[in-house]
Amino acid sequence: MRALIDLVRAMRARDRRRLALIALGLTGAGLLEVVGVASVIPFLTLVGDPAAATRLPYLAHIRDTLGLADDRSFLIAAGLAALLAILVTAVVNAALTYAQLLFTHLTGYGFARRLLFRYLARERLFFTQGNSAELAKNVLSETDRLVIGVLTPATVIASRAISALAVIAFLLVYAPRLALILGGGFGGLYVGIYLVMRARLASLGARSVGDNAQRYRVVQETLGALTELKLYGRAETFAGKFDTPAHAYAKATAESLLTGQMPRFVIEALAFGGVIVVVLFALAQGLDTAGILPLLGLFAFAGYRMLPAFQNIFNSLALLRFYLPAVRVIVDDLAGETESPPRTLARLPFCDAIRLEGVGFAYAPGRPALAEVSLTIRANTTVGLVGRTGSGKSTLVGLILGILTPDAGRITVDGTPLDADTLPAWQNRIGYVPQDVFLVDGTVAENIALGLEPVDRAAAERAARLAGAHDFVAALPEGY
Repeated sequence: MRALIDLVRAMRARDRRRLALIALGLTGAGLLEVVGVASVIPFLTLVGDPAAATRLPYLAHIRDTLGLADDRSFLIAAGLAALLAILVTAVVNAALTYAQLLFTHLTGYGFARRLLFRYLARERLFFTQGNSAELAKNVLSETDRLVIGVLTPATVIASRAISALAVIAFLLVYAPRLALILGGGFGGLYVGIYLVMRARLASLGARSVGDNAQRYRVVQETLGALTELKLYGRAETFAGKFDTPAHAYAKATAESLLTGQMPRFVIEALAFGGVIVVVLFALAQGLDTAGILPLLGLFAFAGYRMLPAFQNIFNSLALLRFYLPAVRVIVDDLAGETESPPRTLARLPFCDAIRLEGVGFAYAPGRPALAEVSLTIRANTTVGLVGRTGSGKSTLVGLILGILTPDAGRITVDGTPLDADTLPAWQNRIGYVPQDVFLVDGTVAENIALGLEPVDRAAAERAARLAGAHDFVAALPEGY
């Protein structure tokens, strides 16, 4: 329950407003369910005893109000009214289901986008201490699990619970014993099964998060090191590590889905047997056939409405219990989320020098990668950093680029300290050629622009000419 509260708090204000509107719609749909069930009673009463239109005061009043003289016309009118009530309820439920699905999937998209941009806002140190496969899994998979296993089941539970409670409340007034059979008997059975299975579902859900992360990690590492693995003949052995977590994840998912469906088979048998019980109960009360028909019809129609509701609630609770750990992953990673200010094209002046003054940095506490580094790099000069592997060359470059933040000391450009306010303008002035080349799945021009939208073809060609690559690109079958 705590995780669901945290999830609602993590939603945007507009999503919480939409959730409130859906809750209001669910309440209205619950009232319509009562109208649909209640509308069947007069019709079934008249089918069993057409003379009831004269004998029962409320039916006589309705017939007189409608101005219907004969019993047959009144029976047809009652049937059409019941049919209309059922159709209206179905249309409203369909519209509400669409609204629920739209809300859950758009909310899931919103969480995925926010997670992606939250990761983008983190410093480089965050990525060196984690695994990129884990982050991709959170954005692409855990948000899908959130939609399928948390948001959708939660809205289904709310809608079906409101409908079932509304029908039970009506039955308590009209037929209390029938309400106890449907609500107490069948509902209690679902509750009992869930209480027995919930600990198992929670355990499966917690393990599935780890198995899912391991699946992503193995796939990404296998494809990332494919050349080396194939060269040394180790590709199949390395990729074989996918089997254990993938098999465990599939098995846990199947078990959770089976748990959600198990009660249905028992309940269906009991429901059909319940029809016989209702008939025997009515006969024991001394009711004739005409008296049994309305009660039997009400039992069948109420059961038709309530048993699927109970099954949907149970199935959704099982899904919710299994997928709930995904909520914790997303909520925790969104902690500290802030809106990033728009980046301008302004450039920090650089005419004199870059100065590092007593700069220190550590990837882990107590293990400094750099300590007390002081360095001056004059404008219009070329500087090379030389040192053994692990001596801190890449770390020093990362600090100058601003993708790492010093733990001690400061870095200035022409006397201006690099901080959160000045860093974007400094980075706008930097030209950077990485050690490892990364290509996006796009055109040559899109790779040169790398994130600039729309792509300026002339600017991309100018950059290629400066790099001495224009002739090569122009000779390609599709050019830029």
